[in-house]
Amino acid sequence: MAIKNSEDGIVAIRLFKKGDEFTQCLICAHKCRIKEGKVGVCKTILNKGGELYSINYAILVAQGVDPIEKKPLFHFLPGSYSYSIASPGCNFRCLGCQNADISQSYRDESYESYLEYFKKLKKTPPEEVAENALKTNCKSISYTYTDPAVFFDYSLDVMEIAHKNGLKNVFVTNGYYTGESVNAAKGLLDAANIDIKFFNDGSYRRVCGGRLEPVLETVKMFYENGVHIELTTLLIDEYNNTPKEIKDIADFIVSVSSDLPWHISRFFPLYKMKNEQITQQKSLIDAFNIGKEAGLKYIYTGNIQLDGYEDTYCPSCKSLLIRREGYNILKNDIAGGNCKFCGYKIYGAFPQNFN
Repeated sequence: MAIKNSEDGIVAIRLFKKGDEFTQCLICAHKCRIKEGKVGVCKTILNKGGELYSINYAILVAQGVDPIEKKPLFHFLPGSYSYSIASPGCNFRCLGCQNADISQSYRDESYESYLEYFKKLKKTPPEEVAENALKTNCKSISYTYTDPAVFFDYSLDVMEIAHKNGLKNVFVTNGYYTGESVNAAKGLLDAANIDIKFFNDGSYRRVCGGRLEPVLETVKMFYENGVHIELTTLLIDEYNNTPKEIKDIADFIVSVSSDLPWHISRFFPLYKMKNEQITQQKSLIDAFNIGKEAGLKYIYTGNIQLDGYEDTYCPSCKSLLIRREGYNILKNDIAGGNCKFCGYKIYGAFPQNFN
């Protein structure tokens, strides 16, 4: 548990390395070198007296119950509900962010102003999150909406309590982690949906303020640690919808495991990309077909109603196994994690009583 508090009520983080003139944060791949009295890129980690502190610890700007399919996770406890939480801030600055009001607005302000604001807000102890999840009959807790990296130590504390109460833990994330943070979550994190936003480092830098390689490494590290992985690409026409870039993403996923589900999601103009166009339906279908040709077994489209493109089929006998409509499951023919018709093992975590 993160228990070292300052007089401001902020909480010391676990992962940092002290230097002579700065202290380096080791939570995310920015690995910010933070001088005394300054904050990192996310503006949620403060250097105070050579120690690094989370200034948004236990401050939640969103809490609620979601279908697990909304994460999106289609192969992890399908049909269940997940208690979803978020703290303010982000370590990316995505120009098309769909949650900019809670992720970017805090980045855009000075940290001093919202540190004073946070002091006045109610804090939600980790135990309370787990209690709320249990009261609402959720099977998991999702750390989502912004990015778990900016409330990482709080997430770890909640995850420990969640496991003690039989709850699973889910990250919905941009995947911008370090080996240190991936290993800190080992044994606590059960599932993650990770964005692969582009397969072009220049696009990552220009649109998100990050880099490609750390994201790919995070996917591999989480998978090696036994975390259930599903991946999402927000497809944006004229940005990442070329056949080559789509094939590069699909080929990378196959190189990790052809079992990993890939969600190809439709872009809607938001935040600083309001003048861009909505992704064309054809772009999504083309990407779906490229992924299939690359050898991916489970591909889904999102943010659009396309009949059959959100359903799960057996990779072996091709039978329809799960029929979905939005976040609702209309039909299921997976028995104990296997195809009901041919016995093929379906990637994922399926409850025994999932009918």
